Amino acid sequence: MTECERIIKEGVLPESFFKPETICDFYVDEGRKKLWAILIDLLVKFDDVCRRHNLKYWISFGGLLGIVRHKGFIPWDDDLDVCMPREDYEILMSLKEEFLNPYYLQIPLVDDGYFYSFAKLRNNNTTAISNVLVYQNFNQGCFLDIFPLDNCHKEDIVENASAIKELLILCSTNMKRSNPYLSDSDKQRLIDYPYQNPKLVYKKMEKIATKHNAEPSEYVGTNVITFYSPEKMCWKMSDIYPLKEVPFYGHNVFIPTNPNNVLKQTYNDYMKFPSVEKRGTWHSGALFDPDVPYVENVVRLRNRNL
Repeated sequence: MTECERIIKEGVLPESFFKPETICDFYVDEGRKKLWAILIDLLVKFDDVCRRHNLKYWISFGGLLGIVRHKGFIPWDDDLDVCMPREDYEILMSLKEEFLNPYYLQIPLVDDGYFYSFAKLRNNNTTAISNVLVYQNFNQGCFLDIFPLDNCHKEDIVENASAIKELLILCSTNMKRSNPYLSDSDKQRLIDYPYQNPKLVYKKMEKIATKHNAEPSEYVGTNVITFYSPEKMCWKMSDIYPLKEVPFYGHNVFIPTNPNNVLKQTYNDYMKFPSVEKRGTWHSGALFDPDVPYVENVVRLRNRNL
């Protein structure tokens, strides 16, 4: 039984969900529907654990934009993110045993070779392999990203983000060292960023990210990630809390109390669609396969390189 068949059997989604359709002039094929189903199932499991332990979270970034603008996924999206207050995030990290097969709570440094700055909830029976990390021996099933939220102070947010970005480059470079088939640019990066103990690098990064948590602050942000400029990932607490529930493919999930302000901060004119040529997969350097376990696809991809 595939994971999508299990999801239908357990009533997480109806069989009709998987039918291809055109949404906002974008053709959503069966493969993307299957990936969405895996992400929804991961979110449902995550939500269940959070509710049972009174942990706060909210759908963020593209997932939040999809809920507000499309009443579901952005048609051309392929991932889902959540944010959690740091204290709740740390409690979740202690609940690893609650996520039984096919689920896997992936914790930085705990999962050997996984040096990202945030946790992921994975599905063991699926595949989301980053091509450059195919030789890294950590779980590479389809995932839900889980970002911790820390206090921000506007006066040093850019300086802190710059320091964290350098440390994250060290972390990602360390994960590439296992790949014997790197591009010339990645080989140069290994030279430019010599190996440093990942635990020490991670400690430095967390120290900067959490430096204001003991102080009062109007703002909170995803300090441990740097894929947008820091001011786009720093929001007023009054725009986030109290959280509110909204429907998402038949399941209630949490979003900020004022999602419009949060989205405007991150995306500016967020109701405007990107140009047609920019609509596509965010993770273009990855293999997504909702039907086959990553352990099988890892072997296939490594054999292809021989």
